[in-house]
Amino acid sequence: MIELTMLGTGCGISKKYDNNNALFNLNGYRLLVDCGSTAHRSLHAMGMAWQNDIDGILITHIHADHVGGLEEVALNGLYNYNKRVDLFVARELVVPLWEHSLKGGVGDPVHDTLSDFFHVKELDDTPFEINGIKLQLIETLHIPGRKSYSLLVDEFFYSSDVQFDEELVKSVNERVKLIFHDCLMEKSPVHASLSDLLTLSDEIQEKTWIMHYSDDLDQYRENNRLGKLNVLEQHKTYRLKNNAYPEEAFQ
Repeated sequence: MIELTMLGTGCGISKKYDNNNALFNLNGYRLLVDCGSTAHRSLHAMGMAWQNDIDGILITHIHADHVGGLEEVALNGLYNYNKRVDLFVARELVVPLWEHSLKGGVGDPVHDTLSDFFHVKELDDTPFEINGIKLQLIETLHIPGRKSYSLLVDEFFYSSDVQFDEELVKSVNERVKLIFHDCLMEKSPVHASLSDLLTLSDEIQEKTWIMHYSDDLDQYRENNRLGKLNVLEQHKTYRLKNNAYPEEAFQ
């Protein structure tokens, strides 16, 4: 059983939507994909807290809207809850995540590595399993010269932040039932845009659910300018089935 709860669905500068972070329930293992600056506020709004409702965190890249909430997990885990969650991270991101994002906020002479705060699970592009569910990182292009990753979860593709890559989308379309894709409303040099995704075939659009969108989403939705694309909603949970689209949110 796979459930997807969107903590937030907004772009990095959104004021209307929380950071684009997703909580996957993988046969009972609760994996947070990215833990941005608004993650804890989002969890609280849904009646949850990381120490009770998160088993592991997977990081796709080190922008603040994807890692800004890790400091709270690290410090509260060490000093208040005696808990280290699993931290799944690409091997190439381990050093940048510590040196450029976390060390200045949580490090001290005694606690000076990621492993002092998390059970670090270094990943490459080899498939791995959590509770019988197969996952795989796919290196994708977001910011030139900076490592960033998309994710396959069973038969579902989760892009995280990514530049539009038609060949990638067509390739994963042959392997997955649903595509959850980055989508700004306006053109961007470092993100997929609505106009990019609307170049895809109707068949691919119908199985694509957009996220990481701009605050003006509703203007496009109300004017029927989203083509056949679907919209993931923040603070909602979807049950994913291998042979069907997500059911309507049940919370």
